[in-house]
Amino acid sequence: MNSTLRQVTVPVNDIFVDGFVARTFQPEDALHYFALLLRSPDFLRYYGIRYSQGAWYITYNIHSLQPPSMGVPMQGPRLPLDFSIRTTQGTVVPQRRWIPADEVDFRRHVEGATLQLPIFFVNQNGSVGFQLLDILQGCDRYLDNAFREAPLGRRTTTHIRINWPGYGHWKRQIPARDETHARNPITLARFMKHVGTSVDKFFRDCEENDHAPNGGWRIGPYGIGRHHVKVIGAVHVSAGSWMPIIQLTEYVV
Repeated sequence: MNSTLRQVTVPVNDIFVDGFVARTFQPEDALHYFALLLRSPDFLRYYGIRYSQGAWYITYNIHSLQPPSMGVPMQGPRLPLDFSIRTTQGTVVPQRRWIPADEVDFRRHVEGATLQLPIFFVNQNGSVGFQLLDILQGCDRYLDNAFREAPLGRRTTTHIRINWPGYGHWKRQIPARDETHARNPITLARFMKHVGTSVDKFFRDCEENDHAPNGGWRIGPYGIGRHHVKVIGAVHVSAGSWMPIIQLTEYVV
């Protein structure tokens, strides 16, 4: 994506209504999350947010002399802060944003950490997200920037965490570096496979759960199956934790 893309006039606050992060964490908590990510509760003073072809992109506000220090690279290709659900179909799975229970750990791993921008799995045709079954089958050849380094904060390992409605908190540790002698950071394609595999393992655990919830969020033969799931991306919620953005192919009321 380049700077010549046509921009559409969309109110900046729409990111808290139609963005995937807002639909996952709810609008008020999305505001809190972006304030943590951008290291300022008044982040719109320091950053410009522009909407273009289904995504919101972030830039420094040229009228701000002292932007807060953060881990978002502002040089090179524009990076999306979020995508709009208006370009897709299906319900986004709401999740409670995970944070450390201990206040000291929260200050260290969230407030004091350098959080990375959300990672979105973008198809080469411009659409966002991949079907879970396609990810599990290794169909990543259409992933844009598939062999680019996944920006996971230069860690050795990290956690994938899921707070699916009606189920308990679930987590899985994944490697953030490859198996080569150099132990290079994993690629975006490998990260997408790890996220997809984590969602698959979560489903397997839920299917073995005798206390599954009733209603639209139930996972299993009489509820939501893997063929209903699309993995949009992942959100960096703490120094060592990411939460997948999950969308269903159908609508849940």
